[in-house]
Amino acid sequence: MQKRVIIGLCLALMTLKLNAASFGTYRIYLDNKTPQDKFVVKNRTVFPEQCEVSFSYRQYTDNGQVVKLTEAEQASFSKSTLDRIRFSPRKFTIQPKSSQYVSFKYRRQINDNPAEYRTYVNFTCTAIKEKQRQAGVSFAPALVHAVPLVLRTAPEKSMMLNLSFLKTKKQGKTVSFRVKHAGDRSFVGDIHLMTENGTTLKTLQRNLALYPDMNYKDFSFSLGTHHNKNIKIVFQENSLYGGNELFELPLRGAY
Repeated sequence: MQKRVIIGLCLALMTLKLNAASFGTYRIYLDNKTPQDKFVVKNRTVFPEQCEVSFSYRQYTDNGQVVKLTEAEQASFSKSTLDRIRFSPRKFTIQPKSSQYVSFKYRRQINDNPAEYRTYVNFTCTAIKEKQRQAGVSFAPALVHAVPLVLRTAPEKSMMLNLSFLKTKKQGKTVSFRVKHAGDRSFVGDIHLMTENGTTLKTLQRNLALYPDMNYKDFSFSLGTHHNKNIKIVFQENSLYGGNELFELPLRGAY
């Protein structure tokens, strides 16, 4: 039954910018220019859904691996972010074939230090069937969806970000390399394979996030039929999430 609920639920969790006409990726971003964001939760089942909002934290090692934290540690690391936001509602019921917006607002602090704060927003939703409601049964969560929330207290120009490329190795149609992250803000964007003049050949990865506590991350991609050409790999920031930087790794056709 739980499998049926999870498949049937199919919560379409999408970030909807207040002033945008289309849906964005699974991420919530707040700063002085974008002090509010709305997240929409859709219930596609024929049963009402009880949902609750909570928070957790993910810490990373130097090479981008997730560190296991206790609940107390997650609460402690999330506190700085939660002190700077408001959100509503915390609990809600979504009727069948309906949706609910959860609003997040940046709560500015006087003379706050320029910094980036982050946490994860957990949306936990449970299907309520008629017989279970009448019996007053307690339910196990049907779905928990963790959404990254990033908050910056300063403009992009006053924060630093740099990506540099190391240990580049090209073997046959495959290229591997290391990306070193430097700075006090995260990178969120896509990785593209492009010609020398900037024409996109294909997208290698979407919605990549590199946070300040990740000192480096290793990548490996197939270049396919483009392996013997002069091309470049481009890390392009997504402007919806507070940045428009572009970082390039040129690749020569003959190694």
